[in-house]
Amino acid sequence: MRPHRNSFQLSEAIGRSVSHIRRGETDSKTVIIIIVAVVGGLVLLGCGLFVVMGLFVGGGLTLPAVQQAREAARRSQSMNHMKQIGLAMHNFHDVEGMWVSGSTHAADGTPLHSWQTHLLPYLEYGPLYNSIDMESPWDSAENSGQFKTLIPTYTHPSEPQQFDGQGYALSHYAGNEKVLLPDSELSIRDVTDGTSNTIVAGEVASGYVPWGDPSNVRDPANGINAGPAGFGSQSPGGCNMLLMDGSVRFVSENIDAATLEALSTPDGGEMVGAF
Repeated sequence: MRPHRNSFQLSEAIGRSVSHIRRGETDSKTVIIIIVAVVGGLVLLGCGLFVVMGLFVGGGLTLPAVQQAREAARRSQSMNHMKQIGLAMHNFHDVEGMWVSGSTHAADGTPLHSWQTHLLPYLEYGPLYNSIDMESPWDSAENSGQFKTLIPTYTHPSEPQQFDGQGYALSHYAGNEKVLLPDSELSIRDVTDGTSNTIVAGEVASGYVPWGDPSNVRDPANGINAGPAGFGSQSPGGCNMLLMDGSVRFVSENIDAATLEALSTPDGGEMVGAF
């Protein structure tokens, strides 16, 4: 490292002061004051260099830790979104006496609306829900504008893609197709495997569809982070899953296939071990 220019200037100042003393041009008290000031300046200069070096070195060492902390905060926020969805599902059950359907259909079989649309009043989006024509398909002319509304609770903070090519707002969560059945009247008492042992929804890492799309369900038994049609997350190792009791669990992508299958069914009678 090259000596700092100011250090040369301070050293020269000390030298000039000493030469003045030798020639009798400056009294000793004045010189002592000058030398103390110069030495103090050198000390402060050295401290400044150490601080700058510490910022460079320390910043390089702490950057990964900062990134990890941010990612942990995003995962926690996603878990909170899923807990809100779980609470909305239970409130729906309390009011309607049954679990929310995965999708609804017209008498001729035309798909109408998704489970996420029916949860809107329980997520404080009552006015938006009331503006939707529930007798017309979600992407009809009467409804298309409403479904371009972004619902933050349906998004994962790590995923920047929030709209599809047509401007519809996407969901980063999908339902379990074995629980959220079409036009279903499933109630909690029908979940004989236990609500704490049954997946109802989870994070997805690709293949996003709009939250209003009635097809937004997947089969957890297809595996986690195993393909674009399954559940998964941007974080390595697994993804968060919402259970029917309202709890959220991080499920490893290496979970035993039989255990994952058992967690996917509400009344399969399978034994569910630790997961």
